[in-house]
Formats: sequence, structure tokens, C-alpha cells
Amino acid sequence: MTAHLFRLRWYTVFFLLGLLVLCTCFAGQIQTELQTAVNRCLTVIIPSLYAMMILSQLFLESGAWQALARPLRRFSTALFGLPESYFALFLLSQFAGYPVGASMLCTLTKQGVLSKEDASRLLCVCYGGGPAFLLGLLGTVSCRKICFLLIFSANLFANLLLCFLLFHRKPISPPVNGNNAITPFSAQMLTFAVTSAGRTLLKLCGMILCFAALTGIFQAAGLFRCCTALMQQLGVSFPLTDLVRSVLEISNCVALPLLVSLRIPVLAGLLSFGGVCVLLQICAVTGKTISVGKLVWARGFTGLLSGGICAAVLHFFPIAVSEQVLTTSAVPQTAAHPVFPILMLLCMVLLVFREEQKLQRSPCRKKNAA
Repeated sequence: MTAHLFRLRWYTVFFLLGLLVLCTCFAGQIQTELQTAVNRCLTVIIPSLYAMMILSQLFLESGAWQALARPLRRFSTALFGLPESYFALFLLSQFAGYPVGASMLCTLTKQGVLSKEDASRLLCVCYGGGPAFLLGLLGTVSCRKICFLLIFSANLFANLLLCFLLFHRKPISPPVNGNNAITPFSAQMLTFAVTSAGRTLLKLCGMILCFAALTGIFQAAGLFRCCTALMQQLGVSFPLTDLVRSVLEISNCVALPLLVSLRIPVLAGLLSFGGVCVLLQICAVTGKTISVGKLVWARGFTGLLSGGICAAVLHFFPIAVSEQVLTTSAVPQTAAHPVFPILMLLCMVLLVFREEQKLQRSPCRKKNAA
């Protein structure tokens, strides 16, 4: 055992030294990829997720999440085996963005409202990119609304089907120690929600930049060129390089050069799966609180299902759109006004680092700890 640990430590040392050498040798390509990733965070990620993260945290802090889906009580319990409060949590996660569902489940588990086993099962379905993120990725497509409705509906239907498969025969238990009381809105609650959302979003952007650096190393080392050359020799014109980049980090799919009959199903599948970067972010958010063992296969299933639904719909109801407009990325939409996203990022950083000590003594933080 000692010899094994010794070898493992040296493998770690050599691995990190190798990354250090690669970062030094390929600094130029890494810098280019990081600049693109920073621009994407400022123009797509932060504007599309920040407001929904704050709103989701306010739903949790106020207790309004338990009463949100009360009109759908019979529908959610009879069909999906979910109490109305957890069905509301499911709906919120579909609109809020990838890490928000995991963050809400982690908070409820720490509060003792939700068991670890039920949280692990709910994590498989409380997962989605959100409408704002999807609209940002679609860019300036001429039939943007139709593409959005098709992709979002396919992702939602895939999650609902997975919900039925997971909970219909084995219903989830009602909230433990839960109540329907709603806490009045306060300035402290808003401050806590804003700062909590800022911390989560800062981690998300940091992970995106990390994967951008990794992509820069792959690009400079020629791995993507080798893949492209291999595909050309096989006579396949599919942009495998761009697909690999999108699987690693989902926001790269803004530049997928595909026809509409392929791009929409591929985009739907990628959004439902989330990508390696998102999965690692969720692992970081949940830590040891929630098990993520079932998450990968669950998202792989919904990704294939979402892509298949979009492909079937487009086969019978094709969408006419020009190729030049289709491949336009989302970045130019906000590039004309770069001041607002930069100020937004600065405010987020200031809230994270200057309000941390105040939040340690806030009533909301003490209530969550209890």
C-alpha cells in the first residue's frame, strides 16, 4: 500500500509538471482560447444565468418553492410520483440553468429537508440549461423562436420522461420537516441570494476558463488537426473537432458549422447532456453531500432522446434557414455594448469578496447552518 501511494504521488508530480511545461510552450494558443472564453462568459453565461440564480435562491430562502406547484399536485403525484414541492423544484431547475438545480438540492439536503438518496435521484432530472442560455447560444438565427421552442420542448419532454421512469413506480418521499410558511422578503435575504448566486457563477466561469486553457493545449498540440485529417480520410465531413470542444465545454456549441437539420438535434442533445465541464461543476457544487453516480448515464439518455425528438420533428416539419445566418454565434449580439457585462462581473466579484464576512453572521446563513 505504501509503495502504491508513493508511485501515485510521483505520477501526480509528473502529471502536474507536464501540464506546467505544456502551459509554457503553448502560452500563445492558451491566451487566445482564454480571451474567447472570457468574452463568452461576459456576453452569454453571466447575462443568461445570473438573474435566474438570484431568483432561485430567493425561492429557497423565502420558502415559496414549496407552494409554487400546488395547482399541479394531483398531476405531479399521480403521473410522476413527485410531491408538488419537488415538482416545483424540477420546474425551477429547467428555467434557471445547469448548476442551479444541483445547488438547490444541496442546500435542502444540508438543511435536512431532503435525504441524500432522494437528492441523488432528483439530481438526474433537476438539470437544464435554461431559456436565457439557449437563446444566447442560438444567436441571430432567422427562425430563432421556432428553434428555441423546439429545443427547449425536447429537453423538457426528455426530463419529464426520465422523471416518469425514475419516480412513477418508486415515488419520492414528501419533504422532511417541511412547511408551507413563506418568509417575508428582506434586504438581508436579497443580499444573501445575490452573493450566493455570485459565488456559484464565479465558480462556473472559472471552470469554463479552465477548460478553455485545456482546449488551447489540445489545439496547439495538433490533436484537433489529427482528428480533422482522420475524418477527411474516412470521407466524413462532420465537424468532429467542434463537436469534441462542445462536449468538453457546452458554450463552444455556438460555433458549430452544421446544417439546420443536424445542428438543432445536435444542439438539443448537447444542451440536455451539458458537457464534461458542467458535470464537473455539479460535482464541485454538491461535494460529498449528494451522490452523482447516476447523473452521467441519466444525462446521456436524455441527450440522445432530445436529439432524436428534434431530428424526428425536423424530418416531418423542416425549417428553412440560410446557412450564413445559422452559423452566426451569439457573441456579436452584445459585443456592441461591452460595458454592461463588464460592470456586472465587477459587481459580482465585489459582492463575493467584500460581503463574505457579513454573511457569516447573517440570520439567513445561521438558519441554513441549523
